[in-house]
Amino acid sequence: MRRFVSRMLLVLGLAVSSNVVHAEDRTAAGKAAGVAKVLEKCEHGVKKSICTRCNPKLEAVFKAKGDWCGEHGVPESQCAKCNPTLAKEGLK
Repeated sequence: MRRFVSRMLLVLGLAVSSNVVHAEDRTAAGKAAGVAKVLEKCEHGVKKSICTRCNPKLEAVFKAKGDWCGEHGVPESQCAKCNPTLAKEGLK
């Protein structure tokens, strides 16, 4: 009986430690994905490919779409001053 209990504890211990390792792997993968997202963004906290401050030629595109904050000189969809939730996401 002791042998059976010992084996069961060993099996349970391995199962628990296996789940912990997988949880750590998921956490590491999540962090890596977060780093990749940060690397896509410019110094203004916007995706590099759509930042009008880094690419002034894009202003006309956003203005043509009606997505422009004239008061702050950025697209309304990127204006952290008008949309405080964007500031929480890292837009400057």
